[in-house]
Amino acid sequence: MIKPFTVFVDSFRILIFVFVQFLISVTNLILMRRPPRSSLPAEPLPRVSVLIPARNEEQNILLCVNSLLKQDYSDYEVLVLDDNSDDRTREILAAISAPRLKIITGKPLPPSWVGKNWACHQLAEQAQGKLLLFTDADTVFAPDALRRAVIYQQQHQLDLLTGIIRNRVETPGEQLTVPFIVWSVVSILPLGIAYWWRKSRAFAAANGKFLLFTRSAYQQIGGHQAVKGEAVEDLALARLIKGAALRWRLIDLTELVSTRMYQGFRSAWNGFTKNFFAIFDYRLLPALFVWCWLLLITFHPLLSLLLPNQPDFHHFCARLTIILQILIWILIVWRLQLPKLIVLYYPLTMLISSIIGLTSLVLTLTRKTEWKGRKLPAHRIKII
Repeated sequence: MIKPFTVFVDSFRILIFVFVQFLISVTNLILMRRPPRSSLPAEPLPRVSVLIPARNEEQNILLCVNSLLKQDYSDYEVLVLDDNSDDRTREILAAISAPRLKIITGKPLPPSWVGKNWACHQLAEQAQGKLLLFTDADTVFAPDALRRAVIYQQQHQLDLLTGIIRNRVETPGEQLTVPFIVWSVVSILPLGIAYWWRKSRAFAAANGKFLLFTRSAYQQIGGHQAVKGEAVEDLALARLIKGAALRWRLIDLTELVSTRMYQGFRSAWNGFTKNFFAIFDYRLLPALFVWCWLLLITFHPLLSLLLPNQPDFHHFCARLTIILQILIWILIVWRLQLPKLIVLYYPLTMLISSIIGLTSLVLTLTRKTEWKGRKLPAHRIKII
């Protein structure tokens, strides 16, 4: 039988944790600036190489490339690498006529490399710009995206500029899975500490759909070759940037870049199960703890209200915890342009995401993780 005092203590501790999450969320949303709508400065901005790896992207590639070719930025190039696609990706790219566009045929995938990392490595080798912008083939850019991002990068002298972009979630399956990624960054990673504690790799975040590096910083950390086997290469690169004490910022890019990351629940499941365990650097106990803890802080307050004969303060803690959780989701949905209904079924989002996380762990342990028809390299599993 559950003792009232034990439940009371647990409820209070969970309330404190969620209250800290709320404070982190508010602080992060303040720190996540939007690039200003400024005009081009008098001095010329550096040349930018926009680098797009594309494997079987016939549904997305045309819209992505066309949006990039319409940028109001004078000095840039767009490089697309066809990574051995077996659909119409290459044919669609060949039909686009633009001086800025260069199409590269990908080389065979070497052992121990993740396909995307190998593609990005090849793109970087052929890029001419002083700035390297890595993005994905399913992104769409506003006409002023490149200009505003580069001006922000130059003003703040950043070695890496990344950010949260607008996620278009058009089906219930996408709405139940994709927003969790945004929630986890906004409510768990304290950006203020991450910026202040420059060499700590523990406090890092990045979005592989928008990674704007200076060439010098990219080369200093070893580029994609340094993370060749990583399923979550964006986070791995951000950790290298932090380890080198270089300057980086995570900003709000929802006005400038959008994506439909996955199309339906199955696509999201396949995508997230390949990398949720990798986020923890393949550390078993931290991953198990986090996924179980997320279930606890979500469902303990809800179930606690149903327990009879509990102290009034226990019920107060449970109600306040639920209110704070809803407020966090409201803030995220409002600021980052997500569907409002997501707030109502956040417990289901947390449940599904935890199941995906545990499934990712099992698939990695059994060496069954794959993406786009390729098995991912095996990794040494750490206990802690």
